[in-house]
Amino acid sequence: MKLVSVDKLEPGLVVSENIYTLDDRLVLPKGTILDEKDIERIRSYSLYNIFVEEEKKPVVPKQEKADSASLSYSEKLKNTEEFIRFKQHIEDNAEKLEESFRLLANDSIPLDVDKLTEPVYHLFVEAGGTAGVFDMLHNLRDSSDEVYMHSLNVSLISNTLATWMRLPNSKIQLATAAGLLHDIGKVLMPPELLGKNKQLTDYEQRTMNEHVIKGYELVKDKDINTHIKNAIIMHHERRDGSGFPFHLKNDQIDEIASIVAVADVYDSLTTRKKYREPICPFYVIQQFENEGLDKYDPNTILTFLSNIVNTFIANRVMLSNGMTGEIIFVNPEHLAKPVVKCGEKYIDLVKNKGLSIVALV
Repeated sequence: MKLVSVDKLEPGLVVSENIYTLDDRLVLPKGTILDEKDIERIRSYSLYNIFVEEEKKPVVPKQEKADSASLSYSEKLKNTEEFIRFKQHIEDNAEKLEESFRLLANDSIPLDVDKLTEPVYHLFVEAGGTAGVFDMLHNLRDSSDEVYMHSLNVSLISNTLATWMRLPNSKIQLATAAGLLHDIGKVLMPPELLGKNKQLTDYEQRTMNEHVIKGYELVKDKDINTHIKNAIIMHHERRDGSGFPFHLKNDQIDEIASIVAVADVYDSLTTRKKYREPICPFYVIQQFENEGLDKYDPNTILTFLSNIVNTFIANRVMLSNGMTGEIIFVNPEHLAKPVVKCGEKYIDLVKNKGLSIVALV
């Protein structure tokens, strides 16, 4: 592996590390054999140097790589070794977390927060840090919505969000642990509700809402940080008093719980459920823009929104008129309405009010 100036790139060089922009957007994945178009793309992002392998490889002519070229960013990522490994590891860790939660509920093991969260940090590194977490999670949305996979996702998102907020490392660690443990009370909920393949009835939902109380009762006497306990019982509270279980308002809600609340809602909505398809992230972003300042801590939701949209740059999306294209620019004042390049046409969704993004493809 060697570091090469972008000005000296040649077709046939092999990318040895994922290439990211200065604001942490993935440009090209590891293993890409550079052609002229790839080199042009790298230079357009004003990068200076990249890591490449020592030996060059033959460049596949355009006509032979048509199938590869037609693949979306998401499809290419799913074919990488990094994604395949990450997917296997997060699924394995979800199974281990389920076993740990059940043992904790039976008081069979002590609650060791450091031991529980250790796999999250390994997953974080495997994903490529804050730059890669959402690339991985966006492409796991067809996976099951099991409680334990969701807990790992929320932990990773909470860690990333706390990092984006530039919180001290001690609070990043608290957000990571709180995200992992926020739904521990669901281990005590009726299995038929957790596994139901239809939307819960109002009565069933009220029963399910008790998971925050049960989770808190499970940990209240444990020797863990109060912020983590608060996140377990407060992650469904909202600043306007519309949440549960206590209808808390504004600063009554713990700051770490506020981080977990945003991570929890985003992951829950954008993940496939047994009774519905994943909701398009840009619909969720629009909802956050519409009501986020009323329901969530302002610094938390604004930091999340201003950073999450950048993770979609270069992703292919489908518009409400059926056209597909690549997101090339984010409108800072209308985050759910970026500029999308469809073929040779540039569509600014702010100016085209009848259009919206309906899916990642």
